[in-house]
Amino acid sequence: MREATQLSVDELLRCFFSECERNFRFLEERYGYHFICGLAEYQKNYKIIKPLNDQKIYDSFSAITRYEKEEHAIEIVYGNEQFLIEAYTFYNPYDRFELSEILTAARRNDEELNGDWGVTNPDLIQKTIKRLANNLQSHARIVLDPKAKLLERAMTIRNTRLEQAIRQKHSDSIENACKDAASAFRKKDYRRVVQLLEPHKGYLKKADIKKLERARKSLLSLQSQ
Repeated sequence: MREATQLSVDELLRCFFSECERNFRFLEERYGYHFICGLAEYQKNYKIIKPLNDQKIYDSFSAITRYEKEEHAIEIVYGNEQFLIEAYTFYNPYDRFELSEILTAARRNDEELNGDWGVTNPDLIQKTIKRLANNLQSHARIVLDPKAKLLERAMTIRNTRLEQAIRQKHSDSIENACKDAASAFRKKDYRRVVQLLEPHKGYLKKADIKKLERARKSLLSLQSQ
C-alpha cells in the first residue's frame, strides 16, 4: 500500500467518487437511478455506505458508488486489496453478479467490462471508470433489464466458475502437499510426509501413494525400536 499512501489515499478516493459520478451520470439522467456513494462498513451483517468526509484512511477500505432503482442496483467498487476497481449488478437484495457474467450469459461478453487492479493513481482511475461506464452504456439494455432466462444462465455460469475455482484450489493444495512431502521424504521426516499426504490419500498419484506407504512403514519401524 506504500505507493498509494505516497499518492494520498484521500486523493485516490475523491478521484474515484468524482469520476464515477461524472461518467455514470447517464444512469440517473436517462434511466432514473438514485445515486449514493461512500465507504462501506459492515454492522451485524448489513452493509452501510457512509459518505466520505474528512476521515483519514489508514487500514483497509472499500469505496462504493451505487445506483439504485427499485430492487435493481449497480455498484462500482474500489478497494485497497490489490487496488481493484470492479462493477457489479444486483437484481434483488441478495444476488450479486459481475457485469461480465451477465454479458457472458447474453453471449455478448466484453472484456472491457472486466475490472482492473493495481489502480493506484488518478489517471488510471479515470481511464478505468470511463472504460467501464462506456461499455455499460453500450450494453445497458441487457444489463439493466435482463430476461429471467438470462439470469438463470448467469447463475449457471457463476456456479460453474465457482466449481472450477474450488477444483483448482483443491488441485493446487494437493500439488503443494506432494511437493512438500517429497522434500520431507528426502530429509527422512516421515511423520511430516504422513501429515501432508494422509488428508489427500484418495486423490494421490501412484508414486505419492507409495511414498505415503513407505513413510508409514518407516514410522512403525522407528517406533518399534
